[in-house]
Amino acid sequence: MEIKHTKNGQVHLVELEGRLDALNNAKAESFFNQLSDDADLNILVDCEKLDFINSSGLRILIMSLKKLKKSDKLLILCNLQKNIEEVFQFSGFDNLFKIFGSKQEALNALS
Repeated sequence: MEIKHTKNGQVHLVELEGRLDALNNAKAESFFNQLSDDADLNILVDCEKLDFINSSGLRILIMSLKKLKKSDKLLILCNLQKNIEEVFQFSGFDNLFKIFGSKQEALNALS
């Protein structure tokens, strides 16, 4: 799993690549905890290169979402591959997250 992070105006832009699962849980959890604990900006997670996510990966995103909501900030997702989108739909988590088809759509929604 590779995590790329940049700031784009008033947004933390996070790009995930590879698998978000139990093997990569510690790295991802530490990263998202740090970002959501600061809660100074909204977080946009670009999942274009995310190949796999399981329940441990979903838990990390949900925990961050809850922390950010307390500070009136958002965690939104974009560019979900078909298999990742299906995981969110089957789990019902597509109702918890704002999900956009492209990075530009997501950035427009945040501005």
